[in-house]
Amino acid sequence: MLCAPVEVLSPPGSRAPVVAHVPHASTVVPDEVRAELLISPTEQARELLRLTDWYTDELFAGLRDRGATMFINRRSRLVFDPERFLDDSAEPMAARGQGVVYWLGSELQPLRSASTELRSRRVRELYQPYHAMLDSLVGELLAEFGQCTLIDCHSFATEPLRSEIDQSVSRPDICVGSDARHTPAELAEALVAGFEAAGCRVARDAPFAGTFVPSGYYGRDERVRSVMVEVRRGLYINEATAGKLATFEAVAATITDVVGSVLAGQ
Repeated sequence: MLCAPVEVLSPPGSRAPVVAHVPHASTVVPDEVRAELLISPTEQARELLRLTDWYTDELFAGLRDRGATMFINRRSRLVFDPERFLDDSAEPMAARGQGVVYWLGSELQPLRSASTELRSRRVRELYQPYHAMLDSLVGELLAEFGQCTLIDCHSFATEPLRSEIDQSVSRPDICVGSDARHTPAELAEALVAGFEAAGCRVARDAPFAGTFVPSGYYGRDERVRSVMVEVRRGLYINEATAGKLATFEAVAATITDVVGSVLAGQ
């Protein structure tokens, strides 16, 4: 049996009402999950290279020094995806074989045999405990501060994956994603302005739209705010090898400075 693969890192000092959520940085795929996959070990390595939000746990780690609590998924999205809607009819990526459990890979190739039983087990063992833990953390912050802001921490490939909805080849450095109910306009606008002032090309809700809101509060409690920050991988890694570039620390510092400053001013 798998278990909820969560690491929660508290800030070194006083905590702020902020959660940095990192869902896709892990490359860990347990042996029992690898056995489900229809692709070879070489192809598995290629899928991890394409689908992992490389080092986002490190890129956003500086927010801990600004009081954020980090909530990190320590299993690859080849195991499960905690950011997908549980209801496939509400999840756009489910139609592309990438709902809570991925049946198709980055090139829309068969990844594993679709199985209602496997999906139910993954939801029971991983997805639901993960969401319960995140809901609990957000509840603690709401009780203490009366509000909570979630930073949805991601990265994306310079060239679109075939499985992605937006196939535009001209991609920004930073994508700021928002939700109509849970993202105040001033929060998203301040992030766009901050990254632009730092010299980045920025887009709103493109190539990826929306932001993750903890399931227990989604559409129910506007004290829970959320905004997505997506970083183009070519800024900080060699996308053919996932090796860090010399620019890595500077990109991480920019994220800390911009996001930290915006949150301090909200």
